Amino acid sequence: MNKKAELFQDYLKEKQIAAFTVDEIQDDALNTVVFRSHIDVGGNQLPTLVILDSSIYCMIRLLVAPKALRDDNKEAVLELMNGYNKKYKSFKYYADDEGNLVMDTCVLFKDGEADGDMIYTMFNVIINHLNESYKDTMKAIWQ
Repeated sequence: MNKKAELFQDYLKEKQIAAFTVDEIQDDALNTVVFRSHIDVGGNQLPTLVILDSSIYCMIRLLVAPKALRDDNKEAVLELMNGYNKKYKSFKYYADDEGNLVMDTCVLFKDGEADGDMIYTMFNVIINHLNESYKDTMKAIWQ
């Protein structure tokens, strides 16, 4: 396990947070460790990852909506996501190759360091945003 992942795991133990399962990616050049959980937004469980590796990056990734982009809603969804991306600095939305709507947040740490409080601060920012925007997002998807 890489040093950042160890520090985050220690943080979770210290704060008695048991919301994550941990997967070490085997034979990975960056020693990637994925912490898997979910965020509850309006009764929906959004799969959530904290990805820690040997780089300076920590990624928080949420699957906001599976198979969200279709021919009949693509323009409206992309317009809404572009608006969010212009408005919010701390995270970015995108559609992956399968049309899933994904949100990424990148947190930078010095080599071998990780700050669990900073990661959880970002979770609070994300949760607040989703509580405000999720209905509009789903409305654009299911128009």
